[in-house]
Amino acid sequence: MRYVALFRGINVGGKNRIKMQELKELFIELGFTDVRSYIQSGNILFTMDRQLTDFSAEAEAAFEKRFDFFVPILYRTKAEMIGVRDRLPFTQEKVAEVEKKDPKISHLYVYFSADQLIQQELSALGEWAVVAEKDIYYLAEQSIRFSKLTTKINQLSKGLTARNWKTVTRLIALLEE
Repeated sequence: MRYVALFRGINVGGKNRIKMQELKELFIELGFTDVRSYIQSGNILFTMDRQLTDFSAEAEAAFEKRFDFFVPILYRTKAEMIGVRDRLPFTQEKVAEVEKKDPKISHLYVYFSADQLIQQELSALGEWAVVAEKDIYYLAEQSIRFSKLTTKINQLSKGLTARNWKTVTRLIALLEE
């Protein structure tokens, strides 16, 4: 089965720095195949025939032993990532309207959770979030750095990790290769 591992909090703001080649090598040593990294924010694509419950704890322990710190690792299968794309709750028109306000920044994100979440919608001035299954879709007119809503989002589940929409769609494309 094809997976993506989404690491929370590595290579962000100069903290928890890891070379992606070293992370890729760790996954190869653990017996994963077709291992590939994508950008420095901690995305590893791989193939594994075992069930997630059989290898997730092993991967976290090996990571902590190799790099001397712990970070949560969230996993999604290829099918789950395609579902994330297909369930986008915002229309293309709405996304385009928001992106026009400042085309230089990312406006659309997905927060990934290990837990099943309560479906709901949240909003603040110029910000919208839709919670669906284990994912939270977030759209904002301004930079995420100025968000009033992300504090509420981060309270919905421990260990959330976010990726912008460009990264999400690129990961899906890589999973589909």
